[in-house]
Amino acid sequence: MTKENVVLIGFMGSGKTVIGRQVARLLGFQFVDTDEEMQRITGMTMSALLKKHGEIRFRSEEELAAKKLAARRGLVIASGGSLMPKQEPLALLKEHGWFVLLQAAPDVILERVSRKNNRGNRPLLSGKPSLNQVRELLLQREQQYLELADYTLNNSEIGVEEAAAKIAGQYRKDYQNNG
Repeated sequence: MTKENVVLIGFMGSGKTVIGRQVARLLGFQFVDTDEEMQRITGMTMSALLKKHGEIRFRSEEELAAKKLAARRGLVIASGGSLMPKQEPLALLKEHGWFVLLQAAPDVILERVSRKNNRGNRPLLSGKPSLNQVRELLLQREQQYLELADYTLNNSEIGVEEAAAKIAGQYRKDYQNNG
């Protein structure tokens, strides 16, 4: 079966959005970030939505966004870092989605999520995150992410352009040349 969307999964700070934009450009697909889609629909940041309405509403909005995206084709979808690997939203995207797991070393993730422009957008890491917090959360999710992944790429030591080129190249090899 042809997978008509590319879905980037992984821990927060793994590069899903920045790499996803580049992959979309290389493939001629439209780029969508689930967090940005939820923010567009609700008018709130992920942190504000979670704080004001709680986790049940937050998860409901995630599922609604995933349902809408799952019905579309020709997308590169950056799944929000809050999307848990065994939740319904990712299952909805899996039917037509080629899942790419982006990984990075815990210290690289910590540096990325600690940047000034990310504060307030990382509900799972409140306050100043520690390396131990990042390691613990990664351990909790790693196996589930691996089970979903069709392709895995560690981008700790490569740039955005190289990571995107590897992903686009593998997608073309697996799906666009077999049509």
